[in-house]
Amino acid sequence: MALTKFSVLNLSFTASVAAVVVALTGCQTVDPVPGDHIGTVLMHGRGGTTRHVFPLGSALKSAGILVEMPLMPWSKGRIYDKRYEASMVEIDTYVAHLRSAGAKRIVVSGFSIGANAALGYAARREDLSGVILLAHGHVPGIPGFSRKLSDSVEKARSMIDVGEGDQTAVFTDFGGGNDTATSTANDLLSWFDPSGPATIAKNAPKVKPNTPVLCIDGSSDRWKRCGQIMWQVPRDPMNRQISVSADHMSTPSVAIQPIVDWLRELK
Repeated sequence: MALTKFSVLNLSFTASVAAVVVALTGCQTVDPVPGDHIGTVLMHGRGGTTRHVFPLGSALKSAGILVEMPLMPWSKGRIYDKRYEASMVEIDTYVAHLRSAGAKRIVVSGFSIGANAALGYAARREDLSGVILLAHGHVPGIPGFSRKLSDSVEKARSMIDVGEGDQTAVFTDFGGGNDTATSTANDLLSWFDPSGPATIAKNAPKVKPNTPVLCIDGSSDRWKRCGQIMWQVPRDPMNRQISVSADHMSTPSVAIQPIVDWLRELK
């Protein structure tokens, strides 16, 4: 099905079916992806670990994809310990690991706030073969979300104004099972600023040309961002917007097969 900018698909593979497959097999096995080795940095959500992306990462490995699943600067033990731009540089190191391991094509992938970072990375780096966004979360600049972070933004700006930008404080956070974040004012503001580097409006239009985007929402996810993202990214015949029968947290596991199918189509 071809649309002028991207294809929109609705898939009925449900969260319960995915859970049974993963529980019985340890991971969902899929047929190998042919061609030059693809490598992906697969980034987890906010305040957590790799647990929610592990079934997807395991399935990709079984398909012959080289996978890096690091603990990122927004993980439980590191919450916002780097600014947004410094986090992009950290992703560079994982991409370098993949290339050293033999990856010829790089696809950057992320879940929730990890999808935010994947989109930001694709806006800043050349030579990516694709970007995969799973249940995109953390959306500074979107009115409802920004209102919930406004107290923390004001606190961080006040600290910066008096020369305390590199001092650590406890800030109110939202989502990912954590209500607070302990971070420096400078680090936190780079993630929370409603007009800053982590916004969809700054990043989606700047995705580099010839970098196809696969964006997947869960049909039961309260927040669905793919529509907003996909109309802003550059046109590409491999752009896809997909809805799977999942809530926010189960989207990565439910989306295994459509992700592998998309990777098979990449040229």
